[in-house]
Amino acid sequence: MLNAIIRFALRYRMLVLVISVVMLVYGSYLATLMPIDVFPDLDRPRVIIITECPGLATEEVETLVTQPIEIALLGANGVQAVRSQSTAGLNVIYIEFDWKTEIKSARQTVQERLITLEGILPEDIRPQMTPPASIMGQIVVAGIYRQQGPNDGELYPIEKTGLIAELIPNGDAQPTIHVWRPMERNRVESWKAVAVDEISWNAPSRSDDLFQVEETPRATITIDGKLHDVEFPSEASRQLSLRTTADWIIRPRILKVTGVAEAFILGGDKKQYQVRIDPAALLEYDVTLQEVEQALKDSNINTSGGFAVKGETERPIRVLGRLGPEPYKVLHDLRQIPVKANEKRSVLLGQVARVVEGAEFKRGDGSVSGRPGVVFTVVKQPHVDTRGLTEQLEIAFAEAEESLTADIAINPELFQLRNFIDRGIFNVGEALVIGAFLVIIILFLFLLNFRTTFITLTAIPLSLVITTLVFRLIGYISGTELSINVMTLGGLAVAMGELVDDAIVDVENIFRRLKENNALEKPRPDIQVVYEASKEIRSAIVFGTAVVILVFLPLFALSGVEGRLFTPLGVAYIISILASLFVSLTVTPVLSLYLLPKSKAAHAEKDGILLRTMKWMVSYLIRLSMAQPALLLLLTWVAVGVAGWQMSQLGRNFLPEFDEGSVQINMTLPPGSSLDASNQTSGLIDKKLREMQKSEKNPDGAILHFVRRTGRAEMDEHASPVNAGEYILSMNPDSQQSREDILKQLLDELGEEVPGVDLEVEQPLAHLISHMVSGVYAQIAIKIHGDDINILQQLSEQVKSTVQNIDGITPPVIEPIKQTEELHIQLRTDDLAFHGVTRAYVANIVQTALQGEVVSQVLEGQRRFDLLVRLEEDYRTDYANLGRLRIDLPNDRGQIELRELADIGPGTGPNAVNRENARRRMVIRCNTQDRDLASAVKEITRRVDSQIDLPEGYFIEYGGQFESQQRASRTIVVLAGVSIVGMFVVLMLLFPSVRVVLQILNALPTAFIGGVLALVITNQSLTVASLVGFISLGGIAVRNGILLVTHYFHLMKEEGEDFSREMILRGSLERLAPVLMTALTAGFGLLPLVLGGLEPGREILYPVATVILGGLITSTFCEFLIHPGIFWRFSGKDAQRLTQLEESGEHIDP
Repeated sequence: MLNAIIRFALRYRMLVLVISVVMLVYGSYLATLMPIDVFPDLDRPRVIIITECPGLATEEVETLVTQPIEIALLGANGVQAVRSQSTAGLNVIYIEFDWKTEIKSARQTVQERLITLEGILPEDIRPQMTPPASIMGQIVVAGIYRQQGPNDGELYPIEKTGLIAELIPNGDAQPTIHVWRPMERNRVESWKAVAVDEISWNAPSRSDDLFQVEETPRATITIDGKLHDVEFPSEASRQLSLRTTADWIIRPRILKVTGVAEAFILGGDKKQYQVRIDPAALLEYDVTLQEVEQALKDSNINTSGGFAVKGETERPIRVLGRLGPEPYKVLHDLRQIPVKANEKRSVLLGQVARVVEGAEFKRGDGSVSGRPGVVFTVVKQPHVDTRGLTEQLEIAFAEAEESLTADIAINPELFQLRNFIDRGIFNVGEALVIGAFLVIIILFLFLLNFRTTFITLTAIPLSLVITTLVFRLIGYISGTELSINVMTLGGLAVAMGELVDDAIVDVENIFRRLKENNALEKPRPDIQVVYEASKEIRSAIVFGTAVVILVFLPLFALSGVEGRLFTPLGVAYIISILASLFVSLTVTPVLSLYLLPKSKAAHAEKDGILLRTMKWMVSYLIRLSMAQPALLLLLTWVAVGVAGWQMSQLGRNFLPEFDEGSVQINMTLPPGSSLDASNQTSGLIDKKLREMQKSEKNPDGAILHFVRRTGRAEMDEHASPVNAGEYILSMNPDSQQSREDILKQLLDELGEEVPGVDLEVEQPLAHLISHMVSGVYAQIAIKIHGDDINILQQLSEQVKSTVQNIDGITPPVIEPIKQTEELHIQLRTDDLAFHGVTRAYVANIVQTALQGEVVSQVLEGQRRFDLLVRLEEDYRTDYANLGRLRIDLPNDRGQIELRELADIGPGTGPNAVNRENARRRMVIRCNTQDRDLASAVKEITRRVDSQIDLPEGYFIEYGGQFESQQRASRTIVVLAGVSIVGMFVVLMLLFPSVRVVLQILNALPTAFIGGVLALVITNQSLTVASLVGFISLGGIAVRNGILLVTHYFHLMKEEGEDFSREMILRGSLERLAPVLMTALTAGFGLLPLVLGGLEPGREILYPVATVILGGLITSTFCEFLIHPGIFWRFSGKDAQRLTQLEESGEHIDP
């Protein structure tokens, strides 16, 4: 069939050329339309359930909500792990499915199981699945904040003028005001000063207590004779306004962008209308808390009165009873609500409570480059083009910013995954281009002919565009569009030199046969010579390609993150190699027929000077090989043994560390710390980071931007407590200091600034990958499973002290989970019975008084704000006198104090409970630092197992990236063995002789020597990436062996050569050019990845390229030093017997 393809191509050669040109143009166009990403789709099928449990303590959430959901889900089809986190009022559950499960099927399974929980979960508890998002989905972190003016003062807009007033404190004296006209809103140094005629301050005043109107400080500024009133609201009011802007202007604009899954908001103060009850006033006016609640519920409604029909028209009748809509009107209306009707006059709300615009109690906060602000975390949907979506988000942020006053700035560049993508794709693409250029140089130096070089090089673009077309076809069939990413480009980079291998062999053989034909007295037709020459090497290139594909099959058996990473590399590699084979069978013979027969070089009698020199040098190696074959073979296997020992001494890691361009610093305060404590600590860290930030005064600053997220945002799956926070630093690539030195200095200084605070350094994307792999944000996780929180805490402290002095790991951090102090109100059964009240009655009153209760919602146009009732702040936080809280008895039976019904005192309870597969667990986590992962885990395991005694029912598991490393290593080693067996079978079809096949397979150990040596020289550890390199190397090395041995067979069978030293020397030298060219093109194609392997994006390909390059050097060298001698001493007789059998007709050609 392959011969028929060659004949068809030569017969319809013009058609072949036209189709090639069309494919080249169309494939190039399609390549520009393919989505670009940093990595392939790494999403594990995972469903996240968030359940709000208002009023429930941590242990109640665990017992009443977490356990039933876990039990319902653990037996579901495809579920591999269920992890959960329970905190006061909140439960988050992560359900991880088998990697082959479709996300739609996973969500349907979870939904079906949740339906079965109706009637089991507490009333009004409704678990919610979060929107499907990508592990690579956190693509943009943006911040909205109020910028400082040119003189570092606070900015306030002057309404309807476009001007900005800058307020500069002046000690006890009146503040100084400057007025500016913004030019470029984000460059305050470009703003122009505006002359001010006069400034007069309006002193704030206060009216009577009923209306509680507190004026905002104002100033009247005269500019060009016109008066302008400027308000200077408090910092608290500005934070409320900023968050309102984020919630109702910016977030809807972001969610409107196609491809956005969610936009989480953290920071600022969410606005509420708060009714703060004065208990003394309630007592004075004889009003109960329940009466206040009911009055508020009844005073914020709209109803319909039907329709007013008159003649042929009708009008709807509306009873407008809602508050507002303007904020001042809402406050006024609230204060005027009657809460109790007495005989003489009604008691108004303003008489028993203070009504204000206040901030909702929050469980998280954020800042932007050290300024108070609101942080947006934008998450994309799966399979959406990151770069394209980021561009749309930038446009959306810019449009939103234009609609705001100039004192508000939006920075969408705090973190962008696109930056990592662009750097990675650029660096790998650069390596591709440089590699292709080096391949051109190698080809020309060997061939010394522009025509042969051109013919050979056509294989590269044609193979690449065919790969693109196949990618689009796969995407069309599967429904999932494949992307251009570091791994697919890496597969093409690894294959770059090999794409021309088949064409090299074909062109070199055609060129040599044309020279021989031109030397004959009666030359044969050119087309016949080209066909015969192509057919001659057809078996070598087809079986060589089959072997290369065979050794790559283990990549498709990898699971988990490593499978998602390296499978696209294998797909790109195999498709491009098959494309190059197709090109060598069609386009290469056609171009050779058109360009080579009339070439002057085809009539020359000598090789080029480089090739003649190489043949002269290699001839000595070949003769030495045939003189001492046994000794050389023995030395080879001794070297293999040494390489194996060296490999066992190498460190082991999951994947090479890659530079994302951003750094994440995790900050953890002791459990029980408040949000205010976290914010105060963050203020110290902010100050240190601002000193390192790039600015006009510090142009060499190491940090471009930084953003802080503390605690948890609403509906965010990362339910961090308020004592935990994280910084994301965008590093300056032009900084003179290395990133490692910067971080070491920063951590040392922060350790002195904030003692007692645990600090960890990692990278945002690696942080998310670690969590996806093991459920823990670290490379190494020591998981202790048991039932009692106190015992788990004690064991965790023991484990931490056991491993903390191990070299090469970061300080271990225990999950911030422990028994923390609580204030317990224990209701007494007898007293409840005596006073005739239920537990729910008392609990509801206490909850409303202390925590507050949302009784309604206030509408301001399209915006909604909660209306909250609770005690005045001074009473609410007076925990020492909490027992004096007065409770109204039912049926107007008077009032009693809380202490008459309950005991109030200190208590303890867990601040959170983490579970895994229905068992409580606590985690000690750490990362490696200048040490390989496997050895660190081995030492940790040895110490823990020998020094920690576990109580009955408790056990330890080790999780993290090393699990994936061990699993992937085992899979690759086992399947590599299967691949070798497969290669043996394939080669037996070509050469039905065990000795001949074993000689060809001897290329594997010779390549192994160079691969290990390359890792040792470059001081790299053994990773999944380097194992992939060994897989790639095996196919390339065996391919050259096939090329050499098939020519020995050809000389004995087709040209009548006897089995002799001269025949082996001739065959080896005639195959020197294609073997060296294929090896050198493959090696030089990878050289940019080796020399620039530490550039962003190339790190994961660096071990692959290093192993292949090192192995190619040793295997190619041994191809002429070892294998001619092996053929002469051990396998040549079998080859001679096979050729004799073929000539006598007793052998069937495969």
